[in-house]
Amino acid sequence: MLTKLIALPFLILLYCGSLSAAEKVNVGGYLSPPFIEQDNQGNISGITLDLINSLNKIQHEYHFNLVLTSSRRRYVFFQQGQFDLFFFERKVWGWQDIAIVEIKLPFKGGDIFIALKSKAKQQDYFNSLKNKSISAMLGYHYNFADFNADPNFLRSKFDIQLSSDERVNVQLVLWGKMDIAIVTKSFLDKYLLDNPSAKSELLIATKMDQKYQHTILLRENTNLSVTTMNMLLDKLVASGEYNKIMQKYGITP
Repeated sequence: MLTKLIALPFLILLYCGSLSAAEKVNVGGYLSPPFIEQDNQGNISGITLDLINSLNKIQHEYHFNLVLTSSRRRYVFFQQGQFDLFFFERKVWGWQDIAIVEIKLPFKGGDIFIALKSKAKQQDYFNSLKNKSISAMLGYHYNFADFNADPNFLRSKFDIQLSSDERVNVQLVLWGKMDIAIVTKSFLDKYLLDNPSAKSELLIATKMDQKYQHTILLRENTNLSVTTMNMLLDKLVASGEYNKIMQKYGITP
């Protein structure tokens, strides 16, 4: 018994030492369900957090940690060194002049238009945005706007309302306040999973505004290499953990 009591502090010190030896990797993220979302009590959840937790479980060389930012300030925060990695991003979304490398994720996404069925009878409703009010996300790069996310540009070209919550954008359409909303397919899939009755009220465009391959953006010359990150991703996929996380949010990778 005495031997066990003597050994216990040593094991605790050994465990703490292994944690302190782990290389810290800050992962940037902003509120964008289902990737990162926040409930009324301020609790953070989502795909990104689940991936971070899974990455920390399968290895101990790196400790991944979430750093919250905003969609518009993510570039500045990255250049200030506040984080080194970003899940579910694309270099063409404003990162072209920043020293980063892209790592492909096994997940394709896209942006899609929705409208009320009572107002939009057929798919040709989405053929033109002229004389239609649009609810969209602040800081997002859309194909219909030539990937220009500047709010002043968007307001000069379209009758557009920008928000930081895709749920609000969908609700504005459901309430008849806006003609069209553009949302990410991943958000819409999760929203309809949680609110199945909304599907009968919405006309969903069959043609996406854009389709894309989600990627990880990693700072150049950081201690976490592209090879290591790919190896960790492959491990999550091979174990079934990656698909399990995605299916939890109603997404098929």
